[in-house]
Amino acid sequence: MKKIGIILMVFVMTGVMACKEKQTEACCEGTEACCMEQPQKEKTVVVARVVVKEGQEKAFIEIASKLVAATRAEEGNLFYMLYQSTENPLIFIVYEEYKDDAAFEAHANSAHFAAFAEATNDMMAGELVIDQF
Repeated sequence: MKKIGIILMVFVMTGVMACKEKQTEACCEGTEACCMEQPQKEKTVVVARVVVKEGQEKAFIEIASKLVAATRAEEGNLFYMLYQSTENPLIFIVYEEYKDDAAFEAHANSAHFAAFAEATNDMMAGELVIDQF
């Protein structure tokens, strides 16, 4: 029984070492550890956070709804959703998924995003914070 444990440990270590050398998708097929070591970038994910001035929530939602509809129609957009905090109604996030970085760049440079930014500029209590993954 002890021999089997040692053999299994050597087998697993060999697979992990081979995986570290190759760092390819094919390597991960037989070795779960490889895929867990390095996050895979399958798409571009963005979380945008904004705090609006008190009393601007409803107007912000109206303008953001237009952005949501236009962005969902973009070719490279996979998911786009506006959320309002349940604890503080002045805080909003937008969770976004794009097929790749180029699709996100196209969105960031779109006319509908520029219109949104211009229309909401005076509503914001601070800077728009964008985290890209």
